[in-house]
Amino acid sequence: MNIFISEEVDKLSRDYIENPFGNRKDKRKEGWLEIINALPKPDDIQVDLATQVSVNFPCDDNKKLEEKLLRLLPWRKGPFKVNEIIIDSEWDSRKKWERFLNLNLDLKGKTILDVGSGNGYYAFRMIGEGADKVLCLEPNLMHVSQFAAINNFIGSKIVRMIPERLELLGLESSSFDLIFSMGLLYHQRNPKKHLSELKKLLSGNGKIILETIISPKQYGEALEPEEGRYASMPNVHYVHTDFGCKSLFKQLSMRVVAESQLEITTSDEQRKTKWMPFKSFESALDENNNSLTVEGYPAPKRKFYILEDSGI
Repeated sequence: MNIFISEEVDKLSRDYIENPFGNRKDKRKEGWLEIINALPKPDDIQVDLATQVSVNFPCDDNKKLEEKLLRLLPWRKGPFKVNEIIIDSEWDSRKKWERFLNLNLDLKGKTILDVGSGNGYYAFRMIGEGADKVLCLEPNLMHVSQFAAINNFIGSKIVRMIPERLELLGLESSSFDLIFSMGLLYHQRNPKKHLSELKKLLSGNGKIILETIISPKQYGEALEPEEGRYASMPNVHYVHTDFGCKSLFKQLSMRVVAESQLEITTSDEQRKTKWMPFKSFESALDENNNSLTVEGYPAPKRKFYILEDSGI
């Protein structure tokens, strides 16, 4: 029997293959399952995960297929290509992925934990880069429904998703070569605890890939938004400076082995689309000064860090 990452992970994740939502409660579940179960399950399929997330298969009615997939909106991450259908998500996640690839971290043969994975776009790209197996953790069931829909076509057995938060999962005897935490740090009430929990799950030579918003150095360790709102996002507790991030890493005996340049978020990367027709980045910035958020804070700039245990 082929164990998925570890016996513990295999046992925790196995049931979600057939039942993607598990026992989680949501009145929309039945509708999502009806859509997913009505999707075609092609045998003759071409899959590209190396240059994009794309599937191509014979289909009698792509228009009806598009209508089904639209019922799973809002699609936050993507794009996905299903035959002639382009799922043009809110985020053009290819841009962030390219920034990660520029750090030249080899994913081949690695076991990976993707915390707060969204709908699995990045996990599929990880598989395209040769990852051995990827476990996604995503508590938002809307995103889980999209993963189930896309993997219905791809049929990958080396990526699984659990609809749960890391801190509630209780992993005790598993480790991963690489752990991704992208767009999570600023939502943590206790950022140090978040990174500490990730560090505990690293294998001996494992690495954390952290991607987050960075505030200007004038804020010292971190910007702390009033009422927890930043760029129209709720539940933002700390937007660390580069100094603040590296101070956290030092406290946890983690060292930076690679880091990206700061990247300004623009409406080319995040915007309203047919597949996510609600408020997006255009509502995040001051309409008279795009260098400020609507709350008056510096506009978001994002950065990658690759971390490993310093052994100190």
